[in-house]
Amino acid sequence: MPSLRLRTATIVPVLVLALLAPTLAAAQSREVKLSGMGVRKCSEWQQWKESRNNESRAMALEWAQGFIAGHNVYARSGTASPVVANVSVLIPLLDSYCQKNPGERILIGVVEITKGLGGSKVDLTPKVPPRSNPQPEQKGKLDS
Repeated sequence: MPSLRLRTATIVPVLVLALLAPTLAAAQSREVKLSGMGVRKCSEWQQWKESRNNESRAMALEWAQGFIAGHNVYARSGTASPVVANVSVLIPLLDSYCQKNPGERILIGVVEITKGLGGSKVDLTPKVPPRSNPQPEQKGKLDS
């Protein structure tokens, strides 16, 4: 029967790897995942306006203000000023944007509004990790 030390020496590294694997995988993924009302289309925003669906519009506005708050936290180390946009500012701007761009997502409208109000440029393109360039085997070298 294996000793307790041998079992512990075997189990601990396995547990550490099992616990770190999700963290390492997440660190390698550079894609930003978005959810919530911002992924809805501007055409839906317009439909909510026409049908006086104030609850959905209110939820989208809350999402937009949260996005802008996140922008302000992220951009505070840059040169951009914090963006302040209350509901009386956001509603007409988002109405106008969505009327002109019904196929776009509300997120894109909020990004454009944020930039227009003096915020930082928001880059939504997925970041691709740099490709590793494996070294070709060098002929003539002996392994030591």
